[in-house]
Amino acid sequence: MTGILMALILTQSGITEAPSQTRQVAETYMQAYQAQNFEVLETLYSDDALFVDPTSNDVAPITPPIRWEGPDAIIAGLQGWGVARMTYSLDRSFEASGQVIYDGVSDVVYATANGPVTYRFPIITIITVEDGQVSEHRDYTDYAGMQRLNPVEQSPPD
Repeated sequence: MTGILMALILTQSGITEAPSQTRQVAETYMQAYQAQNFEVLETLYSDDALFVDPTSNDVAPITPPIRWEGPDAIIAGLQGWGVARMTYSLDRSFEASGQVIYDGVSDVVYATANGPVTYRFPIITIITVEDGQVSEHRDYTDYAGMQRLNPVEQSPPD
């Protein structure tokens, strides 16, 4: 109870604590994920990591069901998307019980033969961190709410 009270006092006074290890790992992971930096991603996944999007199970025209187990399968799956980069615009994020939850939209830039094409996906991403590594990346994507963006609407490059 004292810890909770202290956290409330610090938050209300504008003093914030340093990010936890879970938050630091998740943030590093999300930066590498958005940049599609596979070398960094590979170092962050645990040996039994899982990448899953249960909302992808019934959207075959958009993507086959996404469930990849282990770093090699995850990296191969990500590379198969043809994503040049992505940018999350968050409504909020928070940490709870070893997980960091991101809620917002993701602008995903696909590299195509005719040039880059960008889609915006409403999405919730949950990153689970155990022993300093990402053990699970879980997405809940609103595929029905996705939009193709015109070039003038696209997020600026990183």
